Amino acid sequence: MAIEAESGDYFRDLYELGSNRSLSIDEKIEEAITIGRDRLGLSYGVLSYTADGKYEVVGSTIETGDYSAGSVHELDETWCRHVVDDREMLVVADAGDSKYAKDIARDATGLQCYIGAPILVDGEAYGTLCYSDNSPRETGFGEQEQQFVDLLTQWISYEIEREKHYQTVEAQNERLNEFAGVLAHDIRNPLTAAIGFTEYAIDTAPESLATHLQTVLDSLDRIETLITNTLSLAREGADVGEREPVALDSVAKDAWKVVSPDNATLSVTGSRTIMADKSRLQQLFENLFRNVKEHCGEDVTVTVRPTDTGFEVSNDGPEMPASVAESLFKDSFGADRVGLGLLIIERVVSGHGWEGNLETTPEQTTFRFSDVGTATKASNTV
Repeated sequence: MAIEAESGDYFRDLYELGSNRSLSIDEKIEEAITIGRDRLGLSYGVLSYTADGKYEVVGSTIETGDYSAGSVHELDETWCRHVVDDREMLVVADAGDSKYAKDIARDATGLQCYIGAPILVDGEAYGTLCYSDNSPRETGFGEQEQQFVDLLTQWISYEIEREKHYQTVEAQNERLNEFAGVLAHDIRNPLTAAIGFTEYAIDTAPESLATHLQTVLDSLDRIETLITNTLSLAREGADVGEREPVALDSVAKDAWKVVSPDNATLSVTGSRTIMADKSRLQQLFENLFRNVKEHCGEDVTVTVRPTDTGFEVSNDGPEMPASVAESLFKDSFGADRVGLGLLIIERVVSGHGWEGNLETTPEQTTFRFSDVGTATKASNTV
């Protein structure tokens, strides 16, 4: 019973650490490394980064000298190289009495006892978490201890991944703010001039030409609206403000005309009226359609349909990367996200106070938007 209680303590320690919001990510990881060392009764705990082919110590219970935080070593001389190569846990209770008796790591590091597992971030090898000692362990590592190390590894992987995504979204925010500044300062002045001259040309041109010029003017007005919206979106997805009744099918078709994806066809299977900022909603559709145009290959069908709580947009193109699907409409962003399109979609959703959801498979990708203001009865007509 004593052993069972002790193994329960392992997981209680990790739970308490994970729920402690007063610690930074670095402090949490440092504490996790220490908890593992203490619970396993070993001398050392080390978190490494190995993605560059070296063995860089990121966190360590060793305060000075070899294998302290910040030190760099040859990966090929460490026990961790097995973990990196196999992407599996390595357990060596007594190196001298194992198949690793002549392993180079035994002489290079002096470690006679080792347990370590891979750290994976976004599915890619980041490094290792390992615990070791200069002396062999009297008893082997039990199943509960191995599970504990595995759980510690998964938890640290998650924390590193979450921080990476947070840094990514911060960088994207900076890019969006910079882009908004360019729109405001470098585009608005010539745009204003173009609008003015087009209005003058309409007043003086023959009727047949004035019709085409009006189309140009409408496009210029649309650009000006997008500039205003992008500046607002740059302010952390601020509330869109006043809403109006918008026909879902109409705004979807207008957005389709703007993007004009020649690799896809649009199917609108019903409609409903929703309360929204029409320009922002069209911006959402434009970015969804542009994503299809740029990333979905040929002969794609895009379907827009109302749902009981809002609407959804699906396409039968290729599956989206897992890092995108898992991070969109959450607190973090995947590193594989390209451009501002998905970020703008998320901002439009948050600005309206809606909920967004993404489901993607090799057969279909579906964006769902729910709690879309006050919606009238849906129509099943195209």
